[in-house]
Amino acid sequence: MRYLVIGGGVAGTTVAENLQIFDQNADVTLISATETVKKVTNLEKKGEVINCFEVIDSSPHHLSYRFICGLVTKCDFRLQTVTLADGKTIPYDKLCIATGARPNVLFPSIPHVVGIRDTESVQDLQNRLRNCKHVTVVGNGGIASEFVFAAKKCQISWVIKDETITSVFVDSVASKFLLDSLKDRTDNNCKPECATVSKRQIYSTVIKQKNASILGSALGPDWYNGISLDGTSSTKQLEIEYGCQIGNVTTCSDESDYNLKVELTNGRTLYSDVLVSATGVIPNSDLFKDQLSLSETDQGIIVDKRMRTSAPNVYAAGDICSIPWKECENWKQMRLWTQALQQGFYTARSMSAPHDEVIEPDMSFELFTHSTKLFGYKVIMLGRYQEWEGCQCFFRISPGLEFVKLVVSNDRVQGALLIGETDLEEVMENLILNQMDISQLGESILDPNIDIEDYFD
Repeated sequence: MRYLVIGGGVAGTTVAENLQIFDQNADVTLISATETVKKVTNLEKKGEVINCFEVIDSSPHHLSYRFICGLVTKCDFRLQTVTLADGKTIPYDKLCIATGARPNVLFPSIPHVVGIRDTESVQDLQNRLRNCKHVTVVGNGGIASEFVFAAKKCQISWVIKDETITSVFVDSVASKFLLDSLKDRTDNNCKPECATVSKRQIYSTVIKQKNASILGSALGPDWYNGISLDGTSSTKQLEIEYGCQIGNVTTCSDESDYNLKVELTNGRTLYSDVLVSATGVIPNSDLFKDQLSLSETDQGIIVDKRMRTSAPNVYAAGDICSIPWKECENWKQMRLWTQALQQGFYTARSMSAPHDEVIEPDMSFELFTHSTKLFGYKVIMLGRYQEWEGCQCFFRISPGLEFVKLVVSNDRVQGALLIGETDLEEVMENLILNQMDISQLGESILDPNIDIEDYFD
């Protein structure tokens, strides 16, 4: 069987590697537009679904499958061929599209406006910061949050449309926990109006308003490690502009000390050397828009429960795809490295199976999980960790140390947000997957003097 994979990201390489495991006779070729590919290393299972890992750039010389560096310009799904920019045509029996997504960069034609997505863009930003006094950052997800944390020796204006930081991932209570820790690390002028955190160790509340699901994205776990993001100032200063967006960006005159004039919708004007745009991603589906069914919402390639597209023998995985189905209410799609890995494994299993074999989505589609770092803290997200109408939330907060949030409905844990070294990820995963009745414990479930794992053993 001739398998062809387009894309050298985590999803693509995971598909290619696992095709050789599921099909001993697999003839696998991977096409990448870059000379290196992303590889998952130091994979550590923290539970049935939770995985922690690192992502590195790997040389294709050490791959176990055929590698072609080239740009795909055409796909003929009728003839089952792929054409490269150099005119070379590659036939396939089954094809997987894993071309990922690109940054949704605001004002992309303006010099000194940069997006962060891959190793090259991080290196470009690193070089720009060496002569930088002031940076404007727009976006409120993982990339923006981690840049604000990692950048040193510069003034940073962080522009967010929300009233709390990192709202793509966390609620206002967790946001305050993270903001307080950020204040301890930086000199700043941040005085936002945030929700007051109870002095009690544990408390519960009933949420009356449902939060909308937001798609997010991440460069990769610990992407800033080993990277110097230093400007030219003697200290780091952070100012957060809440509840506003960027209205316009123009270049400054040669006489100015700065490169950019940034006008905000709240009436303020900022002068910056660099604008970092971290406002999500757009699936790289332009090549396929007239051939495959795309989501009207995000332009991702729509896949069925076997990761098949609307064309025969063509599959998609990772940020490029849009998943309209759900196996469980405690799962949702977000464009993250974690899901790229999970989808890559499942897509390889589906591609290698006979056409008439019944393939059901694996456990990774039953529970949303994501492991990352925010502001230097280990963060684990499980299930429906963002509250909805009628749910109950239990919190345990130790300022500067850990933050634990459980979302409970009908006396069963439906989601959890764990910040810091809580060591609770495996037991919380079990509680959600097994839907155990916790009514006998109630709020005491987060009492540090109770060993939950032994209690439900």
